Amino acid sequence: MAFVGLKYCVFAPIKTETPFTPIVYDTGVVLGRMIGANITFNRNSEPLYADDGMAESDNSITGGTISLNLDDVEEEAQVTAFGLLKSGEPGSEVYSEVGDPAPYGGIGYVRVRMLRGVTSYVAYWLHKVQLAVNTDNASTKGQSITWQTPTADGTILAAYPNADKKAYYRDRAVFDTEAEAYAWVDEKAGIGA
Repeated sequence: MAFVGLKYCVFAPIKTETPFTPIVYDTGVVLGRMIGANITFNRNSEPLYADDGMAESDNSITGGTISLNLDDVEEEAQVTAFGLLKSGEPGSEVYSEVGDPAPYGGIGYVRVRMLRGVTSYVAYWLHKVQLAVNTDNASTKGQSITWQTPTADGTILAAYPNADKKAYYRDRAVFDTEAEAYAWVDEKAGIGA
């Protein structure tokens, strides 16, 4: 697949999660405009040897990691996605990072695909992720500007949203228009519902 773009990152905290039933998400938020997204799935890799050779192999997914590079993440989105605490009066709010874990939630985004001269939009939904900003680098402005953008890293966990009792990690759907892809992600995240 040839991809030529990446857009629209949303996060929706998990409201209720009961095994083998659909996950219910709280209202989602747009995290920021996307610069990059790297997903690595961990897979079983233990072969079974028999008669002096590999007889069986299992490459099923066991979890994964995600790294999102965004242009910025508004404070309200940080409260929703990273578990920051907000206190104070409007206009003088304080956002505190505490030792509590970040909430579990779903993440959606859209990739732009070009195939045989035809553009389509592939929307993705990761069912259960826990995000965090693990590094915060800053540098002074010199003779030229060096853009400093946040990276949010996360763990991708198994979700069991269906009666089939299988572990689910990511859904995707392909659309002809960008608006349809955004609407699919919004519906998953409960945005605009």
